Amino acid sequence: MHFRIAMAPAIATVRRYADEAIRHMRDIYGVSLNHSLDSLAHVDKVLGLWRDGGASADVVTKSLFSFGSYAGEVLREQEPGRWAEPPASDQDAWNDQFLYVRLLDGREWRPIDLAFRALMEGPHPSLLQSAKQLLATPA
Repeated sequence: MHFRIAMAPAIATVRRYADEAIRHMRDIYGVSLNHSLDSLAHVDKVLGLWRDGGASADVVTKSLFSFGSYAGEVLREQEPGRWAEPPASDQDAWNDQFLYVRLLDGREWRPIDLAFRALMEGPHPSLLQSAKQLLATPA
C-alpha cells in the first residue's frame, strides 16, 4: 500500500479539507452534507461504493483525507474538541499517522484513520456508528 502522506491535512488546513468533502459530495453525488451526525451516513455510503468498486487508497488519498476531516468537524460540532497531532513517538503505528480529534473531556476519535480503514478493510464500525458510539460513551 502506497499513498501520499504529504497530502495529509494539518491542523491549519483540516477545515479546508472538510469543505472539499462537502463540495465533492455535492458536485459528484448530488448530496448536500449539512454537518449533522446523520450526514456521516452519506460519507459511509460513498466509501462503501468505492471499496466495492475496487478503488485503492493511493488513488483516492486526498478524498479520504477530506472525508475524515469532514467527519472530525461534524464531531466537533456535536461536542467541544480540537484537532491534535499524533505524538511523534507513535508515528510507526498505522492509526497514529494522522490528525485526530481530542474532545475537551479527553476522549479521542480518529476519523481520518477510520476513512482509510473503511476503504481498505470495510466499515467496522462506520464513521457514523463510531461517532455515535463515542458520543454515547461517558468520559
